[in-house]
Amino acid sequence: MRKKILSIAPSFDCNLSCEGCYLTTDVTQEMKDLVKSEKYFMRVIEQAQTMGYTEFAVTWNPFPSAFEMTKKYIVKAKELGMQTSVTTVMSCLNELDEEFVKHIDTITISVDDMRFKSMRQFAESRWTKKVLLEEVKELDLSHIVFNYNILWTPGVFDWLYDDPIAFKSALDDIRYPDTVQHLIYKPLKLYPSEEWFWENFVRVHEDYPWVDISGTKEPTKFIGDVSLTNMMGLNHCPGQEFQMIDVDPMGMVRRCPENPTAYDGSTIAKLTPYLRQGSPCSKEKCNCITG
Repeated sequence: MRKKILSIAPSFDCNLSCEGCYLTTDVTQEMKDLVKSEKYFMRVIEQAQTMGYTEFAVTWNPFPSAFEMTKKYIVKAKELGMQTSVTTVMSCLNELDEEFVKHIDTITISVDDMRFKSMRQFAESRWTKKVLLEEVKELDLSHIVFNYNILWTPGVFDWLYDDPIAFKSALDDIRYPDTVQHLIYKPLKLYPSEEWFWENFVRVHEDYPWVDISGTKEPTKFIGDVSLTNMMGLNHCPGQEFQMIDVDPMGMVRRCPENPTAYDGSTIAKLTPYLRQGSPCSKEKCNCITG
């Protein structure tokens, strides 16, 4: 039986404006007016669990009231027996409390030049797991797996070229089972050019093999960008291996965030068939295919 994963993004609100983020790019007031209620997302979690979904992921954007909302979803999923994970930014971790920590299994943190000036600054920040375990004695974080999403913007490529020693030191401080997920802009046209991206990707792959930018070494704490490695023929779409459902703030359903084609799941009745059968893949329109 295929693993079933439910992912929700319950809000368009965010204090950041990260390039390429589907939750903040080209979002209109009309879209915000269609955002579903907390009651809806609670029902989504309940329905998914009854239909065999065992993993739950939620996006935690930085904005007022986001922590309490996110915690409710995490607690609900965990109490239903699901594995729980959250994707957020380091500034949000200031709000961690005992109840949240008790119910979370994985915390994914975004690392890029929109949040840090350098990899050295990231490594010295208070919210790396290494420092958290040393300084936050009142919370038991030892059971939590930390995953660091490194988005390879042009600026992050420069981080590596300008100070490879600091870059390597920061990666060395991340110890398995904690992981590093390499991410790329999608589509590739967000880079200066596709040729620019491939030139720099190959440079990192060949000149800095310890970065493992493709995530192809085994066993490893490094995970390659699934879209990129799928394009390169190094893996299959995880949407084929797992049954994945991604529900956006309006209740629109995708197989995963890389699928631009969404389907109406704005009521539980409309959502249920997609939970049962999975969401269709848009194939030729998918960022995994087109880059």
